Amino acid sequence: MAKAKAKKKAVKEEPGVEVEGGEGAFVVDLAGVDEDGDFPVLPRALYNVSVASVAFVYSQASGNPMWTWQLEVLDGDYAEQKLFYHTVFTDKGIARVKKALMILGMDNLLEGEFNPEEVADSDVLVGKECRARVDIQRFEGRQTNSVKSLVAADPDGGGDFV
Repeated sequence: MAKAKAKKKAVKEEPGVEVEGGEGAFVVDLAGVDEDGDFPVLPRALYNVSVASVAFVYSQASGNPMWTWQLEVLDGDYAEQKLFYHTVFTDKGIARVKKALMILGMDNLLEGEFNPEEVADSDVLVGKECRARVDIQRFEGRQTNSVKSLVAADPDGGGDFV
C-alpha cells in the first residue's frame, strides 16, 4: 500500500520572527515577545475598510453558525490595520447579516436562500469596501477594538463615530 506524502507548508517570515533550522525543523524563540501582541487600539471612529477575508465558522461560546470577517483599514494613520467583525446566523443576528450584505452591494444574496459556507469560501465578499464603526471595549482585562457596525463606503475618508 502506498503512503501519502504530507505536503510541507512554506513558513512566512515576519518581522520579529526568525525561522531556524533546516529541512523539517521549526524553532520559535518567544523571548522578548509581548504576550498581548502588537495590535494598536484604534481610536473610536469610522474607518474606510476593505473586506480582507470572510470565514464560515461555529461560535466557540454558543455553537451558532457565523461569519468571521477580517477587515483592513484602507487609509490614514491606521492603514493596513486589521479589524474583526462577526455576524451570526440566528434569529437575532440575521438582520445584521442582511444589513452587511446590503451595504456591500450583494443584492443577489438578499432574496432567496444561499449557503453561507459556500459564500465565504468563494471569496465573493473579499475586496468589497465600506466603513466600519469602531469602538473600544475591555476584553480579558485589556482594551481592544470592537466593530459595532458596517456603514456605506465614504469616498472622502474616515470620519466621526456618529
